[in-house]
Amino acid sequence: MNAQGRPTRPRGDERRRQILDVALQLFAERGFTDVSVADVAGEVGITTAGLLHHFGTKNALLIAVLQERETRNGQVDESLRAEGKDWLETFVGRLEQNEDHPALVQLFALLSAESITRDHPGHDWFVERYRVLAETSSHEMDRLLDPAKLPQGVTATTVSQWLVGLADGLRLQQLLNPGSVDRIESVRAFVGMLEQYRRDDPA
Repeated sequence: MNAQGRPTRPRGDERRRQILDVALQLFAERGFTDVSVADVAGEVGITTAGLLHHFGTKNALLIAVLQERETRNGQVDESLRAEGKDWLETFVGRLEQNEDHPALVQLFALLSAESITRDHPGHDWFVERYRVLAETSSHEMDRLLDPAKLPQGVTATTVSQWLVGLADGLRLQQLLNPGSVDRIESVRAFVGMLEQYRRDDPA
């Protein structure tokens, strides 16, 4: 409690935040496999035992880092929706804001690739993350697009798969060969092409 009788923020929360920030940066640079708990602890300036006090295991630390990224993206989404942007506009806006944090972009690309193997500790997290994303994007696209206007054989689900695949594929190209593509402008152009298929009165 402070002098005014209000509870103060626990020092443990500040240390946990510091560990997450360092782990995020190291995992983004080197991947999960090539970073040890001792590496993270050393950068933070604490002992390995001190780090494990907060997260228990390296696998738990990885999941916490991944969830931290999702939390930050969720905060961006909330801010953009508060400005009146719809789901498609928010999707592009989030990608654009992520570009200002290249460590986050690289983290996701590197860890999602590593987690393809079933024995990777992040495998189940990424499987569930993409399941939820596919479900959400399909639902939102169905709400925004008029099936009667779409080309024959194309559904809202098809378009949502194209959008996610475009964003992911361009992210990889951009990381492998910086400057070779403009991810944001390409995704924005794709979203612009969808204008002709929007519902006149979205549900």
